[in-house]
Amino acid sequence: MKKLVTFFLLVILLLEITISVDSQNPSLLKFVLQWPPTFCIILNSAAQPGRCKEPIPQRSLALHGVWPADQRGHSLTCPAQPDPNWNQVFTTAVANQLMAFWPPLRENAQQSDLWKHEWRTHGVCGGTTAQVYFNTAIQINNMLQKGNLFNYLKTSGIIACDSLSFAKKDIVAAIQKVFAQPLDVYLTCIPIDATNRTHIYLSEVTLCTNLGGTSFISCPSQAAPTSCSSGAKIMLPHPKPQPRALWSFHEEVNGRDIS
Repeated sequence: MKKLVTFFLLVILLLEITISVDSQNPSLLKFVLQWPPTFCIILNSAAQPGRCKEPIPQRSLALHGVWPADQRGHSLTCPAQPDPNWNQVFTTAVANQLMAFWPPLRENAQQSDLWKHEWRTHGVCGGTTAQVYFNTAIQINNMLQKGNLFNYLKTSGIIACDSLSFAKKDIVAAIQKVFAQPLDVYLTCIPIDATNRTHIYLSEVTLCTNLGGTSFISCPSQAAPTSCSSGAKIMLPHPKPQPRALWSFHEEVNGRDIS
C-alpha cells in the first residue's frame, strides 16, 4: 500500500514539474489590439495623468503588443536582456510598416518608445530576435485582409458612438469574420464610471496565433478575461476631452508663456 501511495505521489510531482516547465515555455502569440479612445480615458484618469497625442484615432484599433504566452494563454514574464542594435532593428522600411498599425498614443512619446517597451517586457520571452519579433507583428497584421480589425466591426454595424452599445456575442461574431472558421478571442473592458452598472467600454481585443505568427488559433479559455461580461452593453467611445497640459494651466494663471 505504501509503495502504491509513493508511486501516485511521484506521478503527481512529475505532472506538477511538467506543468511548471510548460508554463515557462512560449506556445502561442497574443496579438493585443487596443481601442485608442479607451486607452486615453485610462491614461487621463491615472494616478499621474497623462495625455494622448491628438487627434486620437477613432477609426482603427492600434496594436498594444505581441505577447508570447504559454499553452493556457497566460503571458510570460522573463528576465531583462541587453537591448539589440535598434538602428538595425528599426530600418526605415520596418518603422514605416509598424507605424501604420502600431503607433505611439502617448503625447510626447517617440516613435519607437512603445516598440522598445513591448520588446523588453514581452518580446524577449518569445525565444527569437528583435528583428523576428517585429517582422512577426507585421506578418500577423497583414493577415487581416480588411486592413484593420475595426473594418470588420464596422461592416457588422459596430461603430464608435457615445449613444450605441453592443452585445459581446455580436462583437465576437464580427471579429470572427477574420478567420476561415470561428476561433475564440479575448475581449477586455473597463467600467465607464463607478455608478454605471449596465454599460462598459471596450478596451482591448486579443487574437491568438501559433508561435510563428503564421496562422490564427483559438485563444485558450484558461486565460480568458472576465471584464466583458456576456450580459453587459459594450460601447466603443469617441475620444473625450483631455486634461489640459500643465504648462497651459500655468500659462493661463500667470499670464505668460513658460513653454
